[in-house]
This record gives sequence, C-alpha cells and structure tokens, in this order.
Amino acid sequence: MINGIVSATLVGVLLSLAKICFSGMSVILFMLIVLGGTHLTLLAILLVRREGRQVLSAGKRYPELYLVGVLGTTLRLLQNWGLDLSSPVNAAILLRGDLLFSLIIGYLLWKQKLRRLEWAGMGTMLVGVTLVLQISWQRFRLGSGGNILFLGSAFLVAVNAEIIKHRLGQVENMIVAYFNSGMSLILFLSGAAWTGELGAFPRAGMLIWVLVFTSIIFQVIQYRCYYRSLEGLPTWLVRVVHLITPIIAMVTSAWWLHERINMAQILGMLVVAGGITLIYGAHAKSYS
Repeated sequence: MINGIVSATLVGVLLSLAKICFSGMSVILFMLIVLGGTHLTLLAILLVRREGRQVLSAGKRYPELYLVGVLGTTLRLLQNWGLDLSSPVNAAILLRGDLLFSLIIGYLLWKQKLRRLEWAGMGTMLVGVTLVLQISWQRFRLGSGGNILFLGSAFLVAVNAEIIKHRLGQVENMIVAYFNSGMSLILFLSGAAWTGELGAFPRAGMLIWVLVFTSIIFQVIQYRCYYRSLEGLPTWLVRVVHLITPIIAMVTSAWWLHERINMAQILGMLVVAGGITLIYGAHAKSYS
C-alpha cells in the first residue's frame, strides 16, 4: 500500500512539474527528454548491478515487455488527443474509468470480489475526488469523440496493469520499467522526428532544466514503486489508491503556480483520506 501511495503521489507531482516545464518546451520534447533520461538512468542502474544479461534474457522470454511499453505510450497519446477534442471535465470523469475496467477484468479473469467495506471506501473516494476536481455532471457530455479516446486510455491503463501483474510477475520491476521507458522513448523519438521538433532544441531557462532533471529522478522512483505495488496488491486496489493523484497535482499546483483551493476541495481531500482508511482497513483485515 505504501508503494502505491508513493507512486500516486509522484504522478501528481510530475503532472505539476510538467505543467511548469511546458512553458519552456513542447509536450513531445518534454516527454522525450524525461523518458529518455529515465531509460538511461535505469540502464545505468542495471549495469551497475550487473544485470545486463537478465535484460537480454527477459527481452527474449517475455515479449509482453514490449507490449507494455507500446500500450503505455498509446494511452498517454489518447489522453492528450482526447483532451484536445473534449473538455477537462469529461477527462476528469472518464479517465477514472480505469478503476471500473480493473474491477471488471479482475472479476472476469480472477473472480476477485470486493467486501462491503471496500465498496464503501471506493465510493467515498470517488465522491471526494468529485469534490476536489469540482466536477460538474451537468456539463458532462458523452457524445464527444474525445470521450471515446478517454475511455480507450482508461481501458489500456487497466489492461497494462494486468499484464504487468499477471504476465510479468517473474520479471524484476526495474527491468519492466526499463522496457516500458525504452519503448516510450523510441515512439516519442519517432514522433518528434516526424513533427520536426527533434531539430528544435528548446531554449529553456535554468529552472526549467532543473525541473526536467528532477522529473527524471521522480519518474524512476515512480516506476519502481508502481510495479512493486502491483506485486503485492490487486490491480483494482492499485487503481483506487491512484485516485489521490489529482489531489496531489492540485495541491502542488496551488503551491507552485499559486492556484486557489476552496473549502469544497479541502472537504474533498478529507473525504478521500477517509475512503483510503476504509479500504486499507478492509484489505488489512482480509489478510489478518
């Protein structure tokens, strides 16, 4: 559970860091630099640990490693494409669909069932997230083409998590992260070359570059914590914990970008904390 919370927290921090960095470089270049730096950092760690042969062996034995990287890149692109065609309100609602898809997949494939306390905790968290994000269901429209992309992205998040947990459970999580970041690097590099952005090196200030390198470090830690959480928790529970991501993003944005937080959002944070407590208590009870 701790690994899941750290992972979700870092994702929220990374979102705020990215928002700041976009003032000095494009989205594609930012993702290319961060994922490229993450990939090289993981490679250095694996070489220091003398696990180069394990990387080659895993690449031959587990083709799912490449699939995880492709799916990870695709779901990021679907999110951004959907946001361009739809509204942030719809994105905030529909991207939470990864939890629903994880529950459906877990039940159909592994017959996983939730206790009443776990349902109560999950429902509480969803209410809290609605308050934090200031979601207006009156402004929600399902007919937008971008909403299909949001649902597709949410579905791929759930599928990717299941592949990592149930097909790559024997692969060391650092190696999974290495292949994931590597495939993303290749695809974003291809995208930057195709759009002509590869030759346009960003003229960002020193602060932006410090935040970019900080993002690389955080991304390495986030990968490791996320995969370790998948090793010890059901996929649906990992996705539930990641409901705190938008809260962390909002708090860090308020701190760094001076965005305001109202009382309803503060109440939402407390509700989410209560939901996490319920779910953690139920999960701990099931293993006691």
